[in-house]
Amino acid sequence: MAAGIRLISTDFDGTLVGHPSDGRCVPSLARALAEFKASGGLWAINTGRSLPHIIEGIAILDAPVQPDFLVTHEQEIHHRGSAGEWRDFGDWNAVCRARHTELFRRAAPIFQRVRSLVSAAADVTLIEEKDRPTGLITTDELVMDRVVAGIEAMRSTVPGFHYQRNTIYLRFCHADYHKGSALGELCRLTGVSRDETFAIGDHFNDLSMLDGRYARNVACPANAIPEVRAAVTAAGGRIADAPFGEGTARALDAVAQKKPAVAW
Repeated sequence: MAAGIRLISTDFDGTLVGHPSDGRCVPSLARALAEFKASGGLWAINTGRSLPHIIEGIAILDAPVQPDFLVTHEQEIHHRGSAGEWRDFGDWNAVCRARHTELFRRAAPIFQRVRSLVSAAADVTLIEEKDRPTGLITTDELVMDRVVAGIEAMRSTVPGFHYQRNTIYLRFCHADYHKGSALGELCRLTGVSRDETFAIGDHFNDLSMLDGRYARNVACPANAIPEVRAAVTAAGGRIADAPFGEGTARALDAVAQKKPAVAW
């Protein structure tokens, strides 16, 4: 198996596929994924997408191999059932949902304030599910910077209240549940160690799985934001010299060939 790596955790948007693009798997990435899976490796897609949305994305990606696990909404872990359907893996998801329900009950004052602010802002849209705010969409990333600053000023009033940000999208969440902690639980459930784990991503919501706590081997494609590039560098990881899927393929090849990070 490639350089002792047993599990790879890949972001989806901006890491496996570019934007804009047709959403298809580029040939170099298709080869790298197929080679890794042929060696007996496990592949997890770790994304902010919902389960139906990432299933749709996987179909469009049309990679030669399929992922073994999905982490959705940056927090819930799924594995394939015997009939190929996606199922909760362990009791992590049930506990996650219960803790979010309790947190959002306590966060009612924050949500009331968010609703008030959004109602007066033409460049911010509030997303609600079952009459509960779940996130925000802004017109551009500069507006999102302003929104995040406002949420940072409020969230300390409710312990555990946090958010995940990716470009113009933001999702409210419990501080204990993110891509990194979900990856850590996936490693525990599969018996894969941190030293045997590789993670790659490009944006803010990937930072928690790229700081070295849950995966010893980390990387980012060339299109990664500065904050991700800094985190990957600090963790001794690799910054690929190509964007999106091509960059991910090169990072996987570098790990397989045991190239030192300083060579990048």
